[in-house]
Amino acid sequence: MKKRTLNKLMALGLAASMVLGMAACGSSGDTKEEGQGTAESTTASADDTATADADSGDKIVVGVDLYYRRDEYYVDLETTFRAYGEEKGYEMVISDADGDVTTQISQIEDFITQGVDVILLAAADPTALIPACQDAIDAGIPVICYDGGIDSDIPATKVIFDYYEDGAMVAEWAKQYITDNLGGKAKVAILDFPASPIVCGLRAQGFAETISQLDGVEIVAQQDGKASRTDAMAVMENILTANPDVDLVYGINYDTGAGAASAIEAAGSKAVVCCNAWGQEGFEKLENNDPYIKCMAASSPVTQAHDAIDAIASALAGEELPKETLSHSTLLTAETIKDFDWKSIVAARK
Repeated sequence: MKKRTLNKLMALGLAASMVLGMAACGSSGDTKEEGQGTAESTTASADDTATADADSGDKIVVGVDLYYRRDEYYVDLETTFRAYGEEKGYEMVISDADGDVTTQISQIEDFITQGVDVILLAAADPTALIPACQDAIDAGIPVICYDGGIDSDIPATKVIFDYYEDGAMVAEWAKQYITDNLGGKAKVAILDFPASPIVCGLRAQGFAETISQLDGVEIVAQQDGKASRTDAMAVMENILTANPDVDLVYGINYDTGAGAASAIEAAGSKAVVCCNAWGQEGFEKLENNDPYIKCMAASSPVTQAHDAIDAIASALAGEELPKETLSHSTLLTAETIKDFDWKSIVAARK
């Protein structure tokens, strides 16, 4: 652990001891109430690291490396990182790798040079980032991965969604849709994003393996939509040219699904779209019972940002964390979207 961070934690321990001492000397309540108060103070002390540092004018500095800012999920993730981090008393330093491994390695090196206390990392490559992460750890800077991770156990923890489950839950909806509306038979296309092997790769795998359990399903195409609306639209146009009778399309994120939907509408196809997604437009389409986009599995950026930031105090204190902190997405349709609070998250954007 870096000396500067150790000093911050020692200052916190002193502050916590002073609080406990004052509670013991000044309390006139019964023994049970005093005991409960002491337990609460002890439990809160590790998580209040930043608050004590803020009072002493020396905050914990958190270096956050985003995968990219190109979609709404990362916009809302960054917004929550800033708001929740500041609420905890942390100083947030945020960089955008834009999906480029070389850029991200350079940004991690910059964080090390700047002397941040902890790094939150959405790895652009699960293997290439290992040496840079090791350099940070060797410098006494814990690394917490989120929205994916690296192929190593050196991070303090990985805060992720169950990405295989993400794709599988959409496929379960699709199986029921095909059974109820298409007589159990359907031609299916998948728009994936191989450049994101952990998140999007597992989503595509979960969808493909689960949808294939329905005997009447034929996967006629699986192509790279590049997680982009424009690219996904062009790819879907080509798929429809070769397979005009496609019934259902799966996209690994909202832009992919929206691009596919645009191509389907332009071609006069009756295919429907389901996707893993986070996006205001998609939520509104579900609310309005859109004719093309019928199902979205939403991974909340607020859940992921909170889980990552909540792990910081324990990581800095050297406490053992679970290797993976798994969260779960929510399946949304025209029927269930009304019970999902996305509007407050969107309203918080800056």
